[in-house]
Order: sequence, then C-alpha cells, then structure tokens
Amino acid sequence: MKLKHLLQYDFIKAFEKLLVTDFERKLFVASLRNYCTHGNSLRFHNFAFSMRELVLQVIARKAPNNDVMKASWYERESEKFEVTRRQQLKYCAQGVLADSYLDEDILEDLNQSIKDYLKEFHFFNKYTHITEKHFHANPKKFYDDMKYIIQRSSEVVIEIDSMENIVFDSIRDTLQENIFDYIIHNFPSELDILASNVLVNSVSPEDLTFTYLAYNGFSVFVSGTVYVTQQYGKGEDFTELSEEYPFNVSIDLSVSDPTDITVDASGFKVDNSSWFGLEEA
Repeated sequence: MKLKHLLQYDFIKAFEKLLVTDFERKLFVASLRNYCTHGNSLRFHNFAFSMRELVLQVIARKAPNNDVMKASWYERESEKFEVTRRQQLKYCAQGVLADSYLDEDILEDLNQSIKDYLKEFHFFNKYTHITEKHFHANPKKFYDDMKYIIQRSSEVVIEIDSMENIVFDSIRDTLQENIFDYIIHNFPSELDILASNVLVNSVSPEDLTFTYLAYNGFSVFVSGTVYVTQQYGKGEDFTELSEEYPFNVSIDLSVSDPTDITVDASGFKVDNSSWFGLEEA
C-alpha cells in the first residue's frame, strides 16, 4: 500500500488530529513510511517502534521533565531517571497541584488509572520485539496489527486527558465545602452604607467557578446571597428591615495548600443597587 493512500484512511486521520507539534506529525508520517517499505522484513517492527516513540513524545510534550520537577508533590523516586513515566502521567493529570487538592478516594483512583495505563502501554512490546515467529508475517496480519496499533495509540493519548478529568472534575467537590465555610465565617459584618446599623444574619454561597492558573494555583470566584437586618433610628423612631443582596468574592489558592484562604474585607463585593432603587421609588 502506498503512503499517500494510507494517509486517507479515517483511523489515520483520527490519530493525526491528536498530534500538536510539527515534529509529532512528521514522526507519524515517517512511522507510516516505515510500514510502507515493502520488501523490508523489519518494516512492521520499525513502524511499531516509531509509534511507541511518538506516544512517548506526546507524553513528554504534556509533561516536560523540568516542569514535573517543579510540582509540589515531586520527589525523586528513581536512581536512573530524574523523572519516571509514572510521574509524567501524574503531572499530565494533576499538574503542579499538591495531593491535598484531592481527597483520598480520588487520589487512589488516579494512582490506579496511572498503574493501569502503564500496564496497557506495554502492548507495544509485543510488536517491537523481533522474533522469528513474527519476522515474516503475512500482509493482512501486518495491516490488521498496524491498524490496531494506531487505534490503540489514539486511545492511549485520549486516556491521558481522561486522567486529567478525574482530577479537575473532583476539585470543585473537594474544596467547595471548605471555601463556602470560610466565606460564611469571614463575611464583613459592617455594611454601613445601607443603614446606621446592619446585622448580617446569614450568608449563602451558591455558585463557585475555578480558573486554573498552573504555577499560580487557582483563582476561585464565588457568588451568593447575604441576608441582613438594616436598623434605623432610636427609641420610638427605631425601625428595622430584613433585606437580601447578591454578593461575589474572588479567592486565590496556592498550588501547595488549598486550605490557605485569606480574603480582605474589601474583596467582598455586595450589590446593593436594588436597595437604592427602592429608596428612590
């Protein structure tokens, strides 16, 4: 089969879409060119070896060694390698965030996913090792195995993103209670612009949005409703009203400690426009 025809196959195009850099795309084409060198008994083994290296290039692009070593959870675990493949995959999923961002169950699920991934990755070995049995495989088997390797390689690359989803889908649930509790117990007690005396009766955080800032941790935006009692006058002129106002607050979390929450009172923004609109009416 000629290379130009092979490049038109849907499963080839599907894998190519997962590649990002020019080098990755060039290496993929070179791998296919190996497969297309008819007459070379090693053409399939060369193809399989090149595909394994391509997947490793994708992992290295997603988790460069220098970046992995900057992660708060990084500790050298191999005498031979500064960064192991397990740590690269952990970085792909978790980035530089400390393990304390994850509850025990999620951390266990992530570790198991990495372990399963590494075990599955060994499927390449079956095709890269040269044995007499597979030295002269028939063309149909070559094609079937080539297609399997590319489709499995697609799954391997996609699985890296699924591990990342395990982490980031859990962060909101893991941290929400702690952040909401902080806001409730640290809401500014004085809103003097509304009345001579304002009592904060309750605070109801309702929505939380995370923005991942990589080495700077997270920016967290929380919105909700604050319920207050506004008091006016003294003696016979004393009046109090119960009101509620939407509020929002932004919180920055470090990569190393998600429980380190500090917000200045000025960081709480209370929308009291409805009250002043009522006064004018």
